[in-house]
Amino acid sequence: MLTQETVIEKTWDDDRLRDDRLAKLQAAMREREVGALLLKDWVNALYAINTRIPSGQTFVPAEGKPIAFTRPMDDGYVSMVGVETRPTIYLGNPSHDRDGEGRRRWAAAISDLMVESGVGGRSLGVDTMDPEGTVALHEAGLKLMNARTILQAAASVKTQDEVLIYWQTGRIYDRVMRQFRDELQPGISEQQMINFIHSQVVSMGGEGLLQINVCSGENTWPWRRWPTERRFQQGDLVGMDLHVHGPGGYVFDASRTYLCGEVGNEQQRELYRRAVDYNNACIGLLKPGLPIPEFVERLPKLPEKYQEAVYSFHIIHSNGLTPGEYPNVEKRHKIVDDVFKENQVLSLDCYFGEQDYHEAVKLEELVLLTRDGAAKMADMPYEDRLQ
Repeated sequence: MLTQETVIEKTWDDDRLRDDRLAKLQAAMREREVGALLLKDWVNALYAINTRIPSGQTFVPAEGKPIAFTRPMDDGYVSMVGVETRPTIYLGNPSHDRDGEGRRRWAAAISDLMVESGVGGRSLGVDTMDPEGTVALHEAGLKLMNARTILQAAASVKTQDEVLIYWQTGRIYDRVMRQFRDELQPGISEQQMINFIHSQVVSMGGEGLLQINVCSGENTWPWRRWPTERRFQQGDLVGMDLHVHGPGGYVFDASRTYLCGEVGNEQQRELYRRAVDYNNACIGLLKPGLPIPEFVERLPKLPEKYQEAVYSFHIIHSNGLTPGEYPNVEKRHKIVDDVFKENQVLSLDCYFGEQDYHEAVKLEELVLLTRDGAAKMADMPYEDRLQ
């Protein structure tokens, strides 16, 4: 019999999740006077209908129910969850539509659907449309815009069920970071550790890994994104940046650095203390209604020797079905003119290194912004031997 040592409990309601997300998406469309969205990226469609369609398109009007254009093999299960389906007309494969008749017929059908939905003449948001499809829609007289702006506006503030999912995914991080810390032994390679963590995440109830970096010793500075066969050595700093797909596909993004061995040196302890203090000070600044430019201005001041490392990563970014969602704040880019909002799920990045030392410390905390401030969504231990 198959067994799974999951730590996930089903505390959320999938039907309510679907209804609430669609309501937020359509509200964002109406606010921006967008008539409909045509979503080809299945992750974007997942947000609208809470159902995965690996190859197809989803039409979302500003009012009313979405319509999924599906292949025969996908029609049954999509219909079962209550989503209206229609046959796919155009999949964007030039070899199947050499004369362009398919895409022209498809563009005309989308134009007719806009009229049928009561939004004829208004803008249509599209996401990952191929060039031929984009031209066909334009030639059909449709006014196009980037759907990503609408999707990010809707997804920025989480629904009650999205928050429940994040709390459950945090339980994976509670355990897996302890396992990572406890399994650090000289002789284990970065790749071997990644294989171990991947298996643990899946067994605990994660849907999979979006990304995982395990960096040790000199691979921590500069931060090396891809694993190597380097084996951990006594006294190494070893960091892990872990992006888990939790239930429903939600991305949880957090990091920790631990010591391989029993005793760290003074340089390691200095970097680690500074990183912990900086990360927690940033978290302490967060509150609903705080303008994002003001948050950046109030960040703890850093000695110049640490700025190259810290500012090479995000300061803060949102999370959802995709990583690095809005708001996404980087020191070297223009700071978004907006305010933080209650029920945003945010990752605060922290990377401390300096040019004259071969190692660095990476910490990242995922928090829920509540009316009282930021709450950490996972109980991930720090490295006691370096504090």
